[in-house]
Amino acid sequence: MSLLDLFKQPQPPAVQTILPNVAVHEIMNGRLPILNTDKLFLKSGETCHYIDKAIYEKKTTRKRYVRRNSGYSTPGLFKGTRVILGGGTTDQVDNVTYQTLRGVLYITNRRIIFQGEQEGFDLKVDDLIAITPYSNCVELQTSKAHYKIFVPNGNVAHTVLRLIR
Repeated sequence: MSLLDLFKQPQPPAVQTILPNVAVHEIMNGRLPILNTDKLFLKSGETCHYIDKAIYEKKTTRKRYVRRNSGYSTPGLFKGTRVILGGGTTDQVDNVTYQTLRGVLYITNRRIIFQGEQEGFDLKVDDLIAITPYSNCVELQTSKAHYKIFVPNGNVAHTVLRLIR
């Protein structure tokens, strides 16, 4: 490992698109395409407008408590008693881990669905509070959770969600 390796920024994951170019042009022109899928169980009146490969970066925080004791004990005056002098402290340490889950992102007129190999989620479009698009990512925020999803083009997913709302 050289000195320059310490200053390298981690590269975000790259995702290949499966969304047809015709659908991308329709979305960027302000029209929502209707895409057929046999992988989802759509509710009545629900249509799919976006299908693409995605990587969901799941953040997990686990709290760990570390106890540090300092002190000593001596025998007491009576049999079976001890005198303990000193004390200790307990520190809270957060262990943050990131897990990347590969899958497919579906956006319908009512829901946002991530179908992953190991895990997935389902959000209602009405539950969204904020959407932040990036060139290769889109961040979705609800009142309960925050989702960071890497897609081939974050602006396309943002435009679909903006047209739906």
